[in-house]
Amino acid sequence: MTDRNRILAELADRARRDLQLRYDHFDREEAARTAAISDERKKQLNLTPEHFRKAWEFIEGRRVQERAQLEKGIAFFGTFSSDVLAALDDDLRNEGPFSNAHGISLRDGTPGRHTSRHSGTASFLSEFKSRHSGERYIRDFFTFLPTDPSIIHDAWAALGLEEPTGLTEVADEQYSKQAIGDMLLVTRALRSAQEAYQGQFVKSTGYGWGDEFAYRTEHLRHFTRAFAEYYLERVPADEALAYELGNSTKDRYGLTLEGVTEQNFLQILQRYRGSIGRMA
Repeated sequence: MTDRNRILAELADRARRDLQLRYDHFDREEAARTAAISDERKKQLNLTPEHFRKAWEFIEGRRVQERAQLEKGIAFFGTFSSDVLAALDDDLRNEGPFSNAHGISLRDGTPGRHTSRHSGTASFLSEFKSRHSGERYIRDFFTFLPTDPSIIHDAWAALGLEEPTGLTEVADEQYSKQAIGDMLLVTRALRSAQEAYQGQFVKSTGYGWGDEFAYRTEHLRHFTRAFAEYYLERVPADEALAYELGNSTKDRYGLTLEGVTEQNFLQILQRYRGSIGRMA
């Protein structure tokens, strides 16, 4: 068996066991809940054998759909390049940043390890295509190691990238790994600055005003095409960037500091720059 086939076979086996483990856990809890209801209470609530039969029919129907979705996810991973699969396998074996960021582990599907509907290898494979488009997501993650993986999606949208082209290809062919990595880092720092400011705003004014601020500044937490073009064309120094964002209007780049001081933004940005092993 080649490494590629081994990786795919192990992923598939782990995901199927992970899904079955989730079902077994649910079944045990459901059986315990049902057993705890007295016959008298069941009669009062009209919980007849027919009621339980229909409930389990619904559950089994949903499981058929979930198993089918998992098999589609497994087949989708079978289209990925060998280098991407190898990088994912190596990360899993070393409990690396990708595994930690996506809640997957070599221990998934083993007794004693329970995962929710939205974590674990089964969910990862089932939802990967709808959440992350394709293998470019894994490639871009390993290229830039973002502290917030959602920034990858924002960057694709801002740069107008469609599958299979990702940030890695744009860095290699048009800009550079450093330039794209810096842009991701700057945007992550801007988002963190806004989130920190919102937290302080909530403490000083209450949740009402804090929620209003969060709603009003939601657009500031995502890439914009105008900002991406500005940054990649000029690659400004941090101080110049802070001044530009602090003195620009919202309709210029779709991004402003919006209440965050230039100094606070610079402190957060420089903290990210000092994070070893993280480009974004």
